[in-house]
Amino acid sequence: MKKLAALLFLILSLLILQSNIHAQDLDKKVKAIDNVMAEFMKLDQFSGCVLVAKDGKPFYARAFGEADKDFHVKNNLNMKFNIGSIGKTFTGTSIMQLAQRGKLSVADPVIKYLPDFPYGDKITIHHLLTHTSGMFNYFAHPDFASKISTIRSVKDALPLIYDQKLVFDSPGERFSYSNSGIVTLGAVIEAITGQSYPDYIQENILKPLGMNDTRINYLDEVVENRATGYEKSASGKLTRNIFRVPPANADGGIETTVEDMLKFDQALYGQKLLADEYKTKMFTPFKENYGYCWRISQKNGKTMTGHSGGAPGISADFKRYIDDKYTIIVLSNYGGAAGAVSRTIEAIIFDEKYDMPRPTLAEFLLKKMDEKGFDHTIQNFDQLLKENGYTLNSSQILNVYGYQLLSEQKVDMAIEVFKLNVRHFPDEANPYDSLAESYLARGDKESAIANYQKALQINPNFSSSKEALEKLMKNP
Repeated sequence: MKKLAALLFLILSLLILQSNIHAQDLDKKVKAIDNVMAEFMKLDQFSGCVLVAKDGKPFYARAFGEADKDFHVKNNLNMKFNIGSIGKTFTGTSIMQLAQRGKLSVADPVIKYLPDFPYGDKITIHHLLTHTSGMFNYFAHPDFASKISTIRSVKDALPLIYDQKLVFDSPGERFSYSNSGIVTLGAVIEAITGQSYPDYIQENILKPLGMNDTRINYLDEVVENRATGYEKSASGKLTRNIFRVPPANADGGIETTVEDMLKFDQALYGQKLLADEYKTKMFTPFKENYGYCWRISQKNGKTMTGHSGGAPGISADFKRYIDDKYTIIVLSNYGGAAGAVSRTIEAIIFDEKYDMPRPTLAEFLLKKMDEKGFDHTIQNFDQLLKENGYTLNSSQILNVYGYQLLSEQKVDMAIEVFKLNVRHFPDEANPYDSLAESYLARGDKESAIANYQKALQINPNFSSSKEALEKLMKNP
C-alpha cells in the first residue's frame, strides 16, 4: 500500500512539475508577444485584436488601437471586424455539410444545380472549392465599381460573374484564385437548400456554435461594436475604406470577433459541424496547397489549416495548428496589418528567430527621399536595401507605394517606383500593368501601350491589361 501511495505521489508530482513548466513557457511567450505588439503600436502598424490559444484556451487576448479615429473609440475584444476572405472557410464548411447530408457530391457538375451556369458541364463543385475552375474575379468586371452598392446577395453578383470569360478552359489544370467561383458555391448552397446564403450559415454554423457576434453586414447598416477600416499611406495619412471595401458575400466579408472565431476553430476539432471523413476531405491540399476553401501548409512536419483575408482597410489571419492545438487569430481594421503580426507570433510560439517590427519598406524609402532626395534614393535603391537589411520579396510592396504616389498626384515619382518594380520583377505581369497605368496618368499613351503589351506577353490572360489595351486601341 505504501509503494502504491509513493507511486501515486510521484506521478502527481511529475504532473504538477509538467504543468508548471508549461505555464512558465506560456508566460514567456506572452511577454515576448507583448514586447512585439508594443513595437507594432509604437510604429502605428497595427490596430485590432489578437487572440492566441492552446488547446482551445486563450493565453493571450488583447485589443489595440482605435475602432473609430474620429471619436477615439478604442478597440476591445468584443469589436467586430471584417475578416475578408476568411469567410470562404464558412462556404467550404457549408458545402461539406451538404455533401455529408447527401445533398451533393463534390464531383457533380455545377450546372446540375445552376441550370443557367454559362460554362458548360466540365466545371465541378470540386473545381470551385479548390480554385481550379478557370473562373475569374467579378471585382475585375468593368461594371463592378458602378454596381458595388447594389450587390447585396449572391444573386446580385451572378450577372457580373456569368458575363466574364474563363481564365483557362480546362478545369483542374491549374490554380487561379477566384472570388467568382466561391460566390457560385454560395448560389449552389441557395439552390439546394432554398435558403439565402446568410440564412444558411446562420442556421447551420453560427447559431449552433453560439457565434452571436458574427454575421454578414453592410456598410450602410448600423452595427454595434463594429470597427471602421483604415488605409495608412507611407507618409502616415489615414483614410477610411468606406468607398473601397467590396460587399460581403459567399466569398468573404463576414464580420466577427476573435472570440467567435475561436468557437469556430474549436468546433472543427469535434463532430458538431462535420464528421471526420468530411473534415479530412476539406483539409486535403490540392494545387498550391489549397484544400476546400482552406489553405493547408506544413510547419516542422506538422499541419496548419487556415486562411487570410484582406481588402482596403481590412486584414485578418486565422491559423490552426491542428497537431499542436495552437490557434492564432488576428483581426485588424488597418489594411495589410494582420500578416506581419501573425507571422511574428507564430515564430514566438514555435521558438523560432524573428525580427522586431520596424518601419515598412515604403516608410523607409520615404524617409530616405526626405533625407537624400528622390533621385538619389532611386539610383541607390539596391544598396540602401542591403545596407539597412531590407529585402524586396514581393512586387506588391513597391506596387502599393507607387499607387500611393499616384493618389497624391506625384505621377513622375510613381513612374520611377514602378520602373524599379519592373526591374526587380521582370517576369511578372502586374508591375508592367501598373507602370502602364502611371504612364497613362502622365498622358504618355505610347509608353502605356508598350507596357500593357509586355504584361500580356508574360500573361496573355491578364485581364486588366487586356481591357485597358482594348480601350486604348479603340481610342488611340
